[in-house]
Amino acid sequence: MPAETLVHLLRDNYTEAKVRGKKSFLLERQQLYSLAEFRSQTEILGFLADGPYGLELSKLQESSSPVEVERAVRLSFARSLRNLISTAKGSVKRFLVEYTRRFEAYDLAALVLFRSQEKPWEEYAATRLPLGVMNEKELHKLYSVEDLETLASEVGDEKLQERLEGIEMEGLTTDKASLVRDIFNGWGEERFYNFINKELGGRDKESCLPIVGSSIDLLNLTIILRSKLIGISDIQGHLAPVRWKLLDKGINYLAASEDVAQALDRASSLPYYRSILSGARQRYEEAKSLSFIELLVRKHMLDESRDILMGFPFTLGVELAFLVLKENEARNLAAVVSGIGAGLRPEQVRPLIVA
Repeated sequence: MPAETLVHLLRDNYTEAKVRGKKSFLLERQQLYSLAEFRSQTEILGFLADGPYGLELSKLQESSSPVEVERAVRLSFARSLRNLISTAKGSVKRFLVEYTRRFEAYDLAALVLFRSQEKPWEEYAATRLPLGVMNEKELHKLYSVEDLETLASEVGDEKLQERLEGIEMEGLTTDKASLVRDIFNGWGEERFYNFINKELGGRDKESCLPIVGSSIDLLNLTIILRSKLIGISDIQGHLAPVRWKLLDKGINYLAASEDVAQALDRASSLPYYRSILSGARQRYEEAKSLSFIELLVRKHMLDESRDILMGFPFTLGVELAFLVLKENEARNLAAVVSGIGAGLRPEQVRPLIVA
């Protein structure tokens, strides 16, 4: 038995067994689509009651709002992640902690979006995952901050401050707020990528890079597209400064595009991402929006994760792939609950599911 495999078995055997157990409870693609046929929130809660989400959902009332149900689903994902962290040891525990740090960026990104829409603190607090480094008291303080530079300085990161330079909190349009969200998320993914790339080695690193590398590349692509959409010329300063398959040559090629349509055309010619971006320009011109990009990215991450789970079983990539699938499942359930709560028909809910 190769030494690396033996080390992994000795190091991760218990965590590996827990992941295998949790993976068996993931909903199949057809089960997710069948949820879109349900006519009420009560039916969905009944379907999910006996599974991993039962503990959080059992605390809800029949009169609970879709927002409360969404939060319960997200809390279940958070509990699953914390459970893995609590029993992991050594480098596996550190890996899971680094994965969790990404949610600090998610918290800040969502905060900016909610602030730009002038939504109350209570609505923001009800939707966030309790996984970030900052607690609710700290985030509540940040919710009253009036400029992005101060917000970035509060989390103590000069790189983030530099990437937000020139963008004002006041008067943020929807597209510009989405750009800020992508910049925050890029900052979070960059930190995780650097951990994977610099601290891991061998099969652990090799198995994780397709997920974290693609995440960085596609976030940078999204930042370029949004910058083109709102007419920002200094694109490079907003990008995460790490590269995987989308190297500087490709970045420069995309940034030199005249508009979003041309940038999408050029992106669809990039070798590694050609398959997922094929037809992207047509979708943009039909929707007049970049919202479909997020769905493409999520689908790509799912495909990468499933490939990893079918490969060599003794790597940290297995834990990462499971977490990607579990997080996506929670987002799918939240989307279905929200759609049905809003009175959407099944054919309108199904496109919200990424499977």
